[in-house]
Amino acid sequence: MAPFEELQTLWQSQNAPAMSRFDAAAAANAFRRYGRRQDLINTGKSVLLALAFVQAVVTYGRHPLMTFVTALMVCAGVLALVTEWRTQRAIANFNFAAPSVAFVRSTLTKLQRQRNPLHTREFAILFAAVFLGLHAIVISSYPRTSVNQRILGHAIGFVMPVLIYLAGRALRRRRWESECRPLVDRLQTLLQTLEEQPN
Repeated sequence: MAPFEELQTLWQSQNAPAMSRFDAAAAANAFRRYGRRQDLINTGKSVLLALAFVQAVVTYGRHPLMTFVTALMVCAGVLALVTEWRTQRAIANFNFAAPSVAFVRSTLTKLQRQRNPLHTREFAILFAAVFLGLHAIVISSYPRTSVNQRILGHAIGFVMPVLIYLAGRALRRRRWESECRPLVDRLQTLLQTLEEQPN
């Protein structure tokens, strides 16, 4: 059996030509930039959620139902935000020092899911909370509104979540092309490089 040093030298000499086509340092920098961008965006979302809750407490502090439904929507928003943020941080922290075919494929799958994360369980909970919250707000206004106003309010409660979903999906597709497409291209190059290496 060949000594360990000889096997190591043989492995390195076989992998060098293939790996030379992939710039690991540039790819790692691109993933770090992606992570910093997502941190800024998600920090902004967190601030908006906090401001929405404070505004609701100040405005509806004397109406427990209104405070509850607002808190429900904010909590659902926090759940969706935290879940997506964790996924994005996992993508940004890709370890280029020891890549494997399985790990690259897993990261590619995560990146593809970023194209439309609105189909996840957490976003389903968020949209359900928005739907219920809007209708609860309309119901709480019954003593002060006419029948026509109630019908209009419930119609808006049905249409608004759909409009939010469509706008969110369109925005996320545009963001995916600018933020994730370059990362996908880099990982596909790395994947091809790894698959071409001899076993």
